[in-house]
Amino acid sequence: MKEIKDIIKDIMLFTGAGFSKPAECKMSMEMLKDLENLSNDGNGIFTQTERKTIKFILSCLNYHAQWRSLETDGKYFYQPNIEEFAMLLRRIQNRENLLPYPVTGNWSDKIMQLEQEFRSENKNSELDLYDSIESKIKTICYPKWLNVNSTDFLKPMSEFFGTNPGIDTKLEWFTLNNDLVLEEHFKNDNSVYTGFVSQKWVGFDKTIIDEDTYNAGRINYYKFHGSIDWLRMNDGTVRKNNQNIDEAEIDAKTNPFLIFGHGTKLYTIDPFFSLLKIFHDKLHERRYFFVIGYSFFDPHVNNLLFNELMTNPEQDKKMVIVNPNLLNFNDSDLESKYGFDRVLKKESTIQLIDFFEDVQKNNFYSDMPEFNIMRISTESVVYIKYNAEDFISKMFAESDGQYGFIELINKLKEEVKNQF
Repeated sequence: MKEIKDIIKDIMLFTGAGFSKPAECKMSMEMLKDLENLSNDGNGIFTQTERKTIKFILSCLNYHAQWRSLETDGKYFYQPNIEEFAMLLRRIQNRENLLPYPVTGNWSDKIMQLEQEFRSENKNSELDLYDSIESKIKTICYPKWLNVNSTDFLKPMSEFFGTNPGIDTKLEWFTLNNDLVLEEHFKNDNSVYTGFVSQKWVGFDKTIIDEDTYNAGRINYYKFHGSIDWLRMNDGTVRKNNQNIDEAEIDAKTNPFLIFGHGTKLYTIDPFFSLLKIFHDKLHERRYFFVIGYSFFDPHVNNLLFNELMTNPEQDKKMVIVNPNLLNFNDSDLESKYGFDRVLKKESTIQLIDFFEDVQKNNFYSDMPEFNIMRISTESVVYIKYNAEDFISKMFAESDGQYGFIELINKLKEEVKNQF
């Protein structure tokens, strides 16, 4: 048991949208495709003017994705997603504040026409065209897209906790996801702590909240892009959604309270700022980062990961990437290693490093790419071509008296020893 505790203290999990795919939550590109379908029919969600606006923005995104793909000379094929849609939606909305306005202000007569149509049709609306589309996406479409159908793929994890009740070391888990997959799976045993007590945000600073309430979870779950069940109230406090909240007390414009399509991912308001700081601190504390289902298209997150890998070489930190299709690797690029049968060979890892650099220096993903960390060592990366379901099963299933994550970490440590 001591070995299990020691290794849990040395690892942390970081998950992106691909982690929730086994629960049938839609991926970002799937969300955009569904939005396209909703723009083609009278579905009762979007008005005719809103549907025309969605189509216009989609056409812009498709053009730009095609252009970016051509710029790589066939190296990558970019596809737009819902985050990029939201980012462009907001940029159009705020174009008057983007200099030089004399150039951008009359960028498209089509946009101005659609805005006028919306104002004529919704004279009493407190929302403009773009706020209305975004609000409907977040409050109507998002809950459907992120509906949890099944969490069976997490059974090995809950069985691990059930078999080892004496392990009080908390598993540190960070995510960009807004869904409720983890909370839904562990809802009956209160294993997941998300920073809320009695539906109110209190954060992660204190293990003991008060004399009657404390963080008893087995998992500290940090959702630093927010969640579909978070609400910001008019008084600035953050709460979880429940039936007892008066709608008049909710800040309607930020409902639900989550990060959606912002071009910059640096926040100076809580809980987002505090969660990002905890992420930074835990990266410094931990030695092994399991990055599951993340596409690496967020340079702000990448910088935090890459900086920690590059600034502490004496700790031999490793980023274990788990993704079935991050790049199109051939079978000849893979080998059996660490107890897995599809691990990227060391000589092929340079393709990943080049991909990271291309993202980090791309002006589309960050305003000042010259400040991004461009390259990391191939020695700091392990890529396992697995989906989330198979990886969780392998990691938390017990075989010959040993759990998969114990075997993986021990083999990584042994590999380092053999280098000297």
